[in-house]
Amino acid sequence: MKLICILLTLVLLITAPIFAQTATLRGQVTDESGAIVPGATVKVNGPSGLIKTVTTGSDGAYSFVGLVPGNYTVLASAPDLAMAQPAKVTLSGGVQALNLQLKVASTVQQVTVQENAGPGVTAEAANNASALVIRGDDLQALSDDPEDLQQDLQALAGPSAGPNGGSIFIDGFSGGELPPKDSIREIRINQNPFSPEYDRLGYGRIEIFTKPGTDKFHGSAYYNFGDDFWNSRNPYSAQKAPFELNEYGGNLSGPINKKASFFLDIRRDAVDNGSIINAVTLDPQTFAATPFTNVFASPQRREMVSPRIDYQLSPNNTLSVR
Repeated sequence: MKLICILLTLVLLITAPIFAQTATLRGQVTDESGAIVPGATVKVNGPSGLIKTVTTGSDGAYSFVGLVPGNYTVLASAPDLAMAQPAKVTLSGGVQALNLQLKVASTVQQVTVQENAGPGVTAEAANNASALVIRGDDLQALSDDPEDLQQDLQALAGPSAGPNGGSIFIDGFSGGELPPKDSIREIRINQNPFSPEYDRLGYGRIEIFTKPGTDKFHGSAYYNFGDDFWNSRNPYSAQKAPFELNEYGGNLSGPINKKASFFLDIRRDAVDNGSIINAVTLDPQTFAATPFTNVFASPQRREMVSPRIDYQLSPNNTLSVR
């Protein structure tokens, strides 16, 4: 028993200096403004590859205990905060304080510029912001009547230079009759209002392109009818004015040979609009005024035949005859 007590005493005497030489590192983590940083990660690297990591508390404090004396590096970090470089400290034993300060972490943003990444500013007519191109299903929203269609297009084109209003060009030529809507391929309004190739400057230019022939035979026909059944009586007339509308026509397209094709559009409009007479007649003897009202039909007839032939002169040139 006496021998065991001697051995325990020797062990205590040998290990006491070792325990006395352990060190404690503690401190507080703040930012550049002096505010504490809770939840920051603090990592210490020491001798023999020692690595320890702790997290600061709500007061921004951290603590490492049981460190052997030696040289250490301490690095702290937090979301969007970091140290420019690790802090170096030498521990010799006991408790040592080391406060750490974090700075706003620098962010790196990389921007890749590609050639032709998107549309830029250009003088091309197709990129004119004020241009209006009508094709396909958009044409169906326009009026079927040529006169109403012309008024719609004039309203879309807006005022133009000169006293004669907007200019209408059909397949590049002016002064022609407005073709039926079924034969129109595309309508361009104010696509290039300041081009030097035009005889007028500014807006109000309407370009209409008709359909070319096709490599297969296609055709369509239509008929529209209307009368005065749904019309109301004019309050200044004793009876309802007559009205009757008959519109019919069609188109046919197809090949002539390997290099030629045709498109033919036929239309006939028969409209009997009602006119009202609201007048006063005088008796030739007594000069007494007598009201006189009457209604009658004003017939309007329009026949239109629009043929077109396209002939391919070369792979890049086509002759069109209208």
